[in-house]
Amino acid sequence: MKLLIEEARPLYEAANRFKQQASWQWLSSSHIFGVQDPESGQIGYCTVMGNGGEMYGMAVYLGTEGLNALFDLMQGNNVEDPVFTQKCLLLSFENRDELSSEEYKQLKALGFSYRGRNAWPTFHRYEPGFVPGPVREAKELRFFATCVEQAIEVASAVQSDPDQLFPSDQRLFLTRVPELSSDGQTFTWSSQWVEPQPIVVEETASIFIDEFQQARLRKLPCPPESFWEFGLSYLPTSIGDKERPYFPQIIIVTEPASGMIIHSAVAEQKRSMQQCAEELVDLLLQRGYRPSQLILSRPELAQALLPLLASIDIEVYTAERLPMVEDVLQEMNQFLH
Repeated sequence: MKLLIEEARPLYEAANRFKQQASWQWLSSSHIFGVQDPESGQIGYCTVMGNGGEMYGMAVYLGTEGLNALFDLMQGNNVEDPVFTQKCLLLSFENRDELSSEEYKQLKALGFSYRGRNAWPTFHRYEPGFVPGPVREAKELRFFATCVEQAIEVASAVQSDPDQLFPSDQRLFLTRVPELSSDGQTFTWSSQWVEPQPIVVEETASIFIDEFQQARLRKLPCPPESFWEFGLSYLPTSIGDKERPYFPQIIIVTEPASGMIIHSAVAEQKRSMQQCAEELVDLLLQRGYRPSQLILSRPELAQALLPLLASIDIEVYTAERLPMVEDVLQEMNQFLH
């Protein structure tokens, strides 16, 4: 899919005005505000970058899921590189040599040209598990342009007192909300304090184990105080087609008591949680015993495996760090680079 030309013009024009305003002189990345998409109703949570003098632009974190990823980033809670987990649209002003040939052709076709460092606007989409790439869909270009335009309005309104964006009720965010005019052609915008929508958690399918197999697994010996580390992590190399490459995930299981890696497998992107359960059952039968504890790398993995592990009497824990798994990943990363 090629980059759209005319559909991208409003976004470039908004980015030019945003750069001219230079709101990073009074806004920092901790000043967060929302913009509601007139088409979908989704809220994008915006932050302006450039206050530190390193990177100039703005990011739009999509929905509550994107907002939570932003909080994890700000609080240093990311277990993995944020490039694997962010859900946002990113406007950044780069040097000419940092643009792809496709982006440069788009700019030239639109008649835009820039001079100097940090002058050339680029627009990228970040989605968990996928390699960041240019914004290619018309509806995202429209929403992105809307966010940049509303960011200019918000920045102008709070210039004398940016901390207006910090409410006493920390659950609320100043949000620009559209209302369709009576002619049905245009929108009027107002600022409202809005609480993010709760995330609808999709139930993770659990592997089905019949009573016979459950009984078989429960009969396996269970040495006291034995435990395995079970990690599911992204690899920093992309696979897949050119249009939408993605980062594969790898399952790593270690036995710290013996210092051994007892299992590894590349996870299928669309069914990684299900595959973790299947791989675990096969591993238990292969090893011929149950660890008394399984320490997992992430809460969503614990949620997926909990029904299975509870049925066969294995205690479940999560940890911010799995030392042996991290050592394996570090060695793999060095090899891949």
